Amino acid sequence: MKRLTSLCLATLVMGPLGISIAQDETSTDRAMSAAERLNQKQKYKLAYRFLVDDQLRWDVEHTASTKAQIAGTLEETSSRSQSTKLWKVVDVDTTGNMRFVHSIESVKMWQKIGEEDPVTFDSNIDESAPVEFAGILEKIGKPLAMITISPEGKIVDRKSGSQQAKFGVGDICIPLPEDEVAVGHQWYVPTSFQGTDEQGRQQQLKARINYKLNKVKGKYAYVSFKTQVLTPIESEKVRSQILQQLTNGYAVFDLAQGKMIRKEVEWSEKVQGYEGPDSFLEYNGKMTEKFVNRIASPNEESVSTSENVEIKKRGDQPIIRK
Repeated sequence: MKRLTSLCLATLVMGPLGISIAQDETSTDRAMSAAERLNQKQKYKLAYRFLVDDQLRWDVEHTASTKAQIAGTLEETSSRSQSTKLWKVVDVDTTGNMRFVHSIESVKMWQKIGEEDPVTFDSNIDESAPVEFAGILEKIGKPLAMITISPEGKIVDRKSGSQQAKFGVGDICIPLPEDEVAVGHQWYVPTSFQGTDEQGRQQQLKARINYKLNKVKGKYAYVSFKTQVLTPIESEKVRSQILQQLTNGYAVFDLAQGKMIRKEVEWSEKVQGYEGPDSFLEYNGKMTEKFVNRIASPNEESVSTSENVEIKKRGDQPIIRK
């Protein structure tokens, strides 16, 4: 009887409290839902904004591993490069178009093929480059291209002695929508790939890069992008030639300062039978660009900034803080 009485008392005491907690949680959920609805309706303008004499730097790291088997012979290749790219803004016209000089300040490179000893190069230390990295040293610190972009990231003009590498992520800048957009908005940029099939025939593949504004948090806009091939690929040999252009990526855009402060791109592709029944090719890679600092125009008070935005993905290990 005492146990039953105690239980009844506990129910009487805790009952109203439980209802209150449930009501508080419901109110919180409603408030969050209202905030999410408001965020969905609010529109944002994504636009690049540089000033004359701006110097913008990003640290870039690119890692890749390849496994290729042909006629029973397996070859594995791994590589890693770390570099600092610099944009020096030389002009901004009345329409907002920005002209800048693109260069690489420094680079560290590492490559290993099969069981061979790895090959390395560090432009800050080495006076000469190994054969595998021939031509790199003479490009360090030199203007590689003069590029003009619109506020939406469209290439208005480019003067360069070399072709821009294609990694399935658009051009040197992520293109942005012309109008203000809400969270959830998607936009597409057409592109194309080319390959040669088993009979030596050239194939042109239509593709596009799908961009999406996933969320806005504070002054940061989070944009995802993915390469979508629209033409059916019927040849595994053709597929093997475009692996590096089939990507998933994520970027963080600073709405207040008008620049990308972080970009991550991943590759994870495999083809089977591209050079005979037992052949396969597997490619995995990741490229990260992280904004380092900005030496601003003399007309602007702020001299430098440093951004560090973490992007936590599904499947990431928890961060253990000491």
